[in-house]
Amino acid sequence: MRTTTFFRALFLTGSFSIFFLNPTDETPVKSTDIQTLFSKGIEATRLGQVEQALAAYTQITQLYPQQVQSIYNSGYVLKMAGRVDEAIALYQKVLQLDPTYEAARFALGHAYLFKGDFENGWKIHQHHIRTEHKASENFWYLAQQNDLSGKKILLIPEGGLGDTLHFIRYAQLMHDQGAHVTCLIQKPLVQLLSRCPYIDTLIDDPKLITNYQAKASYMSLPAVFNSTEQTIPHTIPYIFPDPALVDSWQRKLSHDKNFKVGICWQADVFNDSSRLPVAHRGIPLAQLYPLGLIEGISFYSLQKKEGLEQLKNIPAYFELTCFDTDFDEKNGSFMDSAAVITQLDLIITIDSALAHLAGALGKPVWLILPYATDWRWIAHRTDSPWYPTMRIFKQPQPFDWDSVVHQVILELENIQKPLYDQLP
Repeated sequence: MRTTTFFRALFLTGSFSIFFLNPTDETPVKSTDIQTLFSKGIEATRLGQVEQALAAYTQITQLYPQQVQSIYNSGYVLKMAGRVDEAIALYQKVLQLDPTYEAARFALGHAYLFKGDFENGWKIHQHHIRTEHKASENFWYLAQQNDLSGKKILLIPEGGLGDTLHFIRYAQLMHDQGAHVTCLIQKPLVQLLSRCPYIDTLIDDPKLITNYQAKASYMSLPAVFNSTEQTIPHTIPYIFPDPALVDSWQRKLSHDKNFKVGICWQADVFNDSSRLPVAHRGIPLAQLYPLGLIEGISFYSLQKKEGLEQLKNIPAYFELTCFDTDFDEKNGSFMDSAAVITQLDLIITIDSALAHLAGALGKPVWLILPYATDWRWIAHRTDSPWYPTMRIFKQPQPFDWDSVVHQVILELENIQKPLYDQLP
């Protein structure tokens, strides 16, 4: 009988963690051999090499059938590949072997959501919300008893700016039910969200929090309310740009009679660096150059900060209008972007806060996604239950932006042809 200590496991977020286990097996296997298999699986996963990753993890599982980390990792790989039912089966197997494996429970809930099974997804995710105290117990009670009228509710941030823009819609649901809603939000969103009539009190500093009866994080709200595709708050727009800025940008863009498209190509670099390479959201601007060959379209850059260095050496045929340095600075973060988006015909963007802003404004938005995506963009769908005006274009293979851009071009040409047919 031989005991070995080893292992590294890959979490749902794509970060690495060390696990020290003591499996026992009749077959003597060097720990370095097992570590090599794990390393191969991890590297293949990072690069989206599905079969290679599964082969490495399967070898480990064959040697140690009770080894939950390799089963868990295999589930992640299958989910990444869109084989969601298989991933769910493996996460369930992990929990059968080790009911305390919370990472697998968390991943199982998100796998159901990624499948579009909100009922089972939220049911499992509620365990995580309660364990991590994402929502107070009295909030659960008030929400599920539909007893929000007259109650003072505090909502707090979780995640990034895009997550807040995505789930702030639930404040509207609660306000409409008679609650007094206080929203603690990230400072860059203050001016943008200050025009939302369903937010009773808006603050950006926890020190300003006053009395409240129940609280919850924004990202916990769909689970607490057991949202289905039919009951997701769909009152859109739920974000409202400054009318004065809208009028100003309408005048500035009124000379352009072309089909006007805003583009955003780079996500927050710090955020993206924490993800697996196969899940990196940014697309090189050069990949979008072929869009400039389509006649009758004007392109406008909605990119800010990261990615602006790619504006150098743009070919002459790709005419891209860029705004000055005062854009979203003088009037506040996202303020000009929101006003400009209302004057554009279409937004083409990577998975960023801008995608949520365009969707919340009710503007047509085409979301271009990497091979490995977030749970909220449901597998094998080209639409989104969150945003009725959104279409999704996803890499069919890891790092394959060419196919995505080709499909976008075909769809843009389909839009343009009816426009040309209407010309005198």
